[in-house]
Amino acid sequence: MAEPELPPFPASTPGGLWDARSARIPFVEPWPVSADEPVRPTAPVSYLLDFGTGREVTVTGAGIIGRAPQGVGGESALQLVRIDDPGRSVSKVHARFEIDRDGLWIEDLGSGNGTTIEQPGMPAVDLRPGQRYAARAGAVVRIGRQSFTVR
Repeated sequence: MAEPELPPFPASTPGGLWDARSARIPFVEPWPVSADEPVRPTAPVSYLLDFGTGREVTVTGAGIIGRAPQGVGGESALQLVRIDDPGRSVSKVHARFEIDRDGLWIEDLGSGNGTTIEQPGMPAVDLRPGQRYAARAGAVVRIGRQSFTVR
């Protein structure tokens, strides 16, 4: 099969600058986007947290995970996910989650034993309190000695 012929190198103007008018580069139409189509795909509106204990919790919007979760800083309408942890490795108010158009985010709330996210094929990341971290499908989130898998 013969190699395709490339256009000649564009001519330069007297000042040595490239003259775009002399270039023979084909024009490609942009991908059509209608007003009612999203520009980029959106993330799911809910996720399933599959806990190591066999418990499954569907989460939507934003919420708090902990031994005795409650709203923090005046936040209301949060989903509260209570974790049974007799060893008390999970703080009462351990982590916050939020779902937006980019996906599921986890934030450690200054817990005593920390939060770690292990994304598939990536090394584990210890979360710094107050910073949001993405938790993609398949990620394992460790809170204290408890964990859940994001589905």
